[in-house]
Amino acid sequence: MKLQHLLVPIAPEQAINETLHHAFRFADMHGIHVTLLSVIEDLAEFKDIRRHTGTTLDMLDNALKVYQSQLVQQQQALAQRYPHIVFDAKIRVGVPYLEMIKAANDTQADMIVIDSHRGNKQAPCQQGSNTLNLMRKSEIPIWSISTTLTPIQNVLVAIDLTNQEYQEFNTTLVSLAIAFCASVGAQLTLCHAWRLESEGFLRKWSGYQDIDIALLSKKMRQERTERMEALIQPFVNSPVDMQVCLLEGEARDCLPHYINEHNVDLVILGSLSRTGIAGFLMGNTAESILNQIQCSVITLKPESFQSPVLPS
Repeated sequence: MKLQHLLVPIAPEQAINETLHHAFRFADMHGIHVTLLSVIEDLAEFKDIRRHTGTTLDMLDNALKVYQSQLVQQQQALAQRYPHIVFDAKIRVGVPYLEMIKAANDTQADMIVIDSHRGNKQAPCQQGSNTLNLMRKSEIPIWSISTTLTPIQNVLVAIDLTNQEYQEFNTTLVSLAIAFCASVGAQLTLCHAWRLESEGFLRKWSGYQDIDIALLSKKMRQERTERMEALIQPFVNSPVDMQVCLLEGEARDCLPHYINEHNVDLVILGSLSRTGIAGFLMGNTAESILNQIQCSVITLKPESFQSPVLPS
């Protein structure tokens, strides 16, 4: 996946902080087009105010003019600082995450880059509601940038090998991860977490003993290893330094622990819902992992995913 166009939301009156400059430096290095977007919330309360005063249209018009002017000034300052980026700026009115998804679609952006740790979160790793809604409902990848602005040197891509039907999506994840690592000179870890979920059932209903469980787990681990080897085979000639890690345990527990303990700078997660409600959930495991890590995150949907926000 080649990144050619990033959409970067900037809240009204938000200063361009060092977190966003991290993304701009990346875009400048690769000559990527950047669209700056500000969304003014169309508050329901405006309708009540309008009934009493009739002034809400003027309020919005004035706000649009002021914020448009501020955004243009930010665009001009950024263009001077980053000469290899073509900038443009847009302002919209509505629900922020909805307008971000629509703007990304209208501008044909390849990725939305968001400073998801801005504001009064109770913990550094908490994603804002806009970010989670974007990750759940956007068709294109979301890059949520961490406030820990170390160079991206260690990237981890989480791979789900439990179902062979995911192999095509896994290939897309690995391809994106390799392209990103190649662009920033980072090393890549392909990580798969698994456990024998039916162990309790086998012990209770099939009379399996410890030795039987151990032998079965060994066979399953070998099978996962073979699937991983088949997955990375097309990429063996990549210049990126790759390593494979198989973790045994609940993904929502052992993956965050591994990420935090090994100083991972960026995690790439596949965003899959197994609930049957396409577009409304990104998968409980993925959301649980997000709330336990502090590094930057890129989430990616399968090509078949259709955003419920956009017309089908």
